[in-house]
Amino acid sequence: MKIIFEKLIKDIIQPAIIIDKNKNVLYVNTNFANRFSLETDKQNNFRTTPLLNPLNIESLNKKPIADIRFTVFDQGDKINVSVYKLNMLEKMKNIFLVLFQTKSDDAATTIMRAPFETEEQLANDILTQEFKELIGENIAFKRALVLAQRAAKSNISVLITGESGTGKEILARAIHKASTRLAKPLIDVNCAAIPDTLIESELFGYEKGAFTGAKAEGRKGYFDEAHEGTILLDEIGDASLQTQSKLLRVLEEGTFKRVGGTKNIKVDVRIISSTNRDLTALIEQKKFREDLFFRLNAFTIFLPPLRQRKEDIPLLVDHFLKSNSDIEKRKFKLSSSAMDILNSYHWPGNVRELKGVVSYAVNMSADNYIRPNSLPNFLFATGQTHEVDAYIPSFKEDFFNLAQATTELEKKLIRRALEQTSNKSMAIKKLGISRRTFYQKIKKYGLDYKP
Repeated sequence: MKIIFEKLIKDIIQPAIIIDKNKNVLYVNTNFANRFSLETDKQNNFRTTPLLNPLNIESLNKKPIADIRFTVFDQGDKINVSVYKLNMLEKMKNIFLVLFQTKSDDAATTIMRAPFETEEQLANDILTQEFKELIGENIAFKRALVLAQRAAKSNISVLITGESGTGKEILARAIHKASTRLAKPLIDVNCAAIPDTLIESELFGYEKGAFTGAKAEGRKGYFDEAHEGTILLDEIGDASLQTQSKLLRVLEEGTFKRVGGTKNIKVDVRIISSTNRDLTALIEQKKFREDLFFRLNAFTIFLPPLRQRKEDIPLLVDHFLKSNSDIEKRKFKLSSSAMDILNSYHWPGNVRELKGVVSYAVNMSADNYIRPNSLPNFLFATGQTHEVDAYIPSFKEDFFNLAQATTELEKKLIRRALEQTSNKSMAIKKLGISRRTFYQKIKKYGLDYKP
């Protein structure tokens, strides 16, 4: 029972300890160890904490299952404390669970409730300027941004997951800019790119003369540079086990030694990590440390792939066309057929790939109207073509009016020809009809050419 209970409270958001009737500390969880200090009573060989001085144990023993709440202060910070008697087993009499709730825990609790909110409730959360670069109205994407904005206000560790190109790095930078640490640096660490031989010197720096080739004055590491700021552990799922081990040590202790040094250096760093890998699967494969995972995923944000938020494609295209001042002056527009092709593509490279496609189309367009022939060829490799079959309108199974079907198809073909060509002469040639017939059809269907 003791082992089971300890595992249950090991990594909960709130700092927690288990004490006996004399306020001796029998167990502390991860978050308590990270935030508060313990004192050792050498006479009784027990650990204690001054935070428990206001606690009246006698008041707890008057109830079968005690629940007492009081307030303590740690370095001026107000902390609400709840105490519960653990009487699950006879031999565990007079053992108590103590939970501490700080301001950051309140924020984390609010964040953890957020995924259950409705679309209407999310609409009440106005995103600040820091998140404006992340474009989209998809409900799952909007929820991710709202949660990230709330998480930014606390020091809680954030893990951002999602496929490559979904905007994980942009979101991490937005979280940092919206946090209380915005005046301090955000240090981006590409975990996959650090050779094992350079792990310690890169992360923690080195003292002068630490090794052959070292700078005479020594060098600061990433954690030194990020003091009081934020570290982004990018591609954390690709970090080697040795890198993971080094990271875990500094995250647990909050201190490190430089290579060649003997002094413990204490740092105050907020951790944001990102990955396109399934960390739980890597844990099962023994390729990722479970204890490090629990350190990093205090709060997880998932960015959905572009194929799951197709409604955002027009918004993103418009944003990319306007984000470059030279492009914006030319006032580019996409034809409906070009937009159809973008909407039907599966976007394995996500938003990053879409941005590249828009840039390509702008450079390939003869005028300010982007048509399918301005788009890169790979967009058509999934069965999208310019053949007539792609333009045939869909009808209900009981639709057999041949004249109306012919009219609809004719109208659609003329419209597509106008969109895919830069002038009417080219459209006439593409359709294979006379100029007189062409203008008759244009008038009949109200298809005046206005790109």
